[in-house]
Amino acid sequence: MADNMIAYCGLDCAVCPAHLAWKNDDNELREKQAGVWGSPEYPIEASEINCVGCKVEEAPKFKFCAACAVKACASKRGVKTCAHCDDYGCDILEGWLAHAGDELRQKLDNMRAAL
Repeated sequence: MADNMIAYCGLDCAVCPAHLAWKNDDNELREKQAGVWGSPEYPIEASEINCVGCKVEEAPKFKFCAACAVKACASKRGVKTCAHCDDYGCDILEGWLAHAGDELRQKLDNMRAAL
């Protein structure tokens, strides 16, 4: 797997539905994910389910990933992932991991342990 497809937060962009919908121009997947990811508080249109990956310079980016504080911080610091950051476990990352779940935290912990 290319390093640029592992997001700063540890997500694997290569298997993300937004990336796969963009890569395969899959409108059915876009519709499905808009329903799965969207809510009345956070509406998502099928047309927004497109992403090249958060480390790739060009567009499109899924709207959440484009505005992600983890991405902004890690990119500014020039780290490969948050696991590579001297401030690993910062409030920005912890805020995301509280939402993302234990599996992602374990993935980052394993990446950090392998350094």
